[in-house]
Amino acid sequence: MKKLLVYLTLLIALSLCFGDLLNGDESFIGGIFRDLTDGSMAYSVRTVTYNGNYAPDNAGAIWITNSQNQFVKTIKKWASGYQYTLIRWIASSGQNTTGAITSASLPNHQLHNITWNGKNYQGIDAPDGDYKVNIEFTEHNASSGNMGKFKQVTFTKGSAPVNLTIPNESYFTNMSLTWTPVIVNGTLTGTVTSMGGTPISGAVIMAGSSSVFSAENGSYSLSLIPGLWNVSCIVDGYITQEVTNVEITAANTYTLNFSMDSVSIDDELNNSAALKLSQAFPNPFANCTSLNFAAKVPGTLTATVFDIKGRKIRKLTAESATSIAWDGRDNYGRYCVNGIYFIKVRSGNSQATRKVILQK
Repeated sequence: MKKLLVYLTLLIALSLCFGDLLNGDESFIGGIFRDLTDGSMAYSVRTVTYNGNYAPDNAGAIWITNSQNQFVKTIKKWASGYQYTLIRWIASSGQNTTGAITSASLPNHQLHNITWNGKNYQGIDAPDGDYKVNIEFTEHNASSGNMGKFKQVTFTKGSAPVNLTIPNESYFTNMSLTWTPVIVNGTLTGTVTSMGGTPISGAVIMAGSSSVFSAENGSYSLSLIPGLWNVSCIVDGYITQEVTNVEITAANTYTLNFSMDSVSIDDELNNSAALKLSQAFPNPFANCTSLNFAAKVPGTLTATVFDIKGRKIRKLTAESATSIAWDGRDNYGRYCVNGIYFIKVRSGNSQATRKVILQK
């Protein structure tokens, strides 16, 4: 019984002494398990005189605190011998200027542009969450009972970008704040094979504006920003495949294999197809190439030319009810450079893509 009481007493004592260590978002243990997004915060502000005794001379500081108003880092201080007038900054920072930009007091008011790399004064990444940019300036011998002017702006450090335009105030104008996170890409990888399992080289895998060719062994790899992607695999002689809503997450790899079904003459002439599309002719071409098509739903057909990087080059209009032509120009009438392009034709829920080579 005595041993049990000793253990209970010890447990209570530990919880009282180290409760802050073990609990809460701002605790040491809590911080370990929180997200740490790399990025950069940029803040601009112009101070405006309040006609203090020493105006327009002014001393000031800009510093970062967390959501609990705990000090994180001083970013800029212009004060030198007059920093004693910065009552709020001293109370928050203990006059810590590690890693800060420091200078003497300023002879006039100006626009301050500062950046923060998301780390505290010790160079340790600050956990994601709400943070505050604090600015204080004085033009007189300020004291705790008669302090200078002060402004605080809150933003969220995390994986989402922030872009704030802050309304002007009497003593603070031209304010803006951005948080730009560093986006860590994910990887899309896989192989391209025929239905029989033979590797296919030279297939084009496209996701948005990114594209890559499959290697000799049919393998491919694409680096993509996190999000949902529509991924297409295009190769001559095979039916184009498109997989929608492929989720890519930061620093992770998603495997997507393509098993390609070859195109036969029977496929192209199959009357049950919602969209029938011929091969381009001539191909390669110098001045113009054409494709014949037949769509089950008239009036719904669209055709678009993409370059090898997946960028949209030209929106095409059907030359007739059965054909589309491309003259090698972009949407602005400029001649495109020699290379590989793709003409994607869509009718309703059906689509087909043909590779063409521009060679002047």
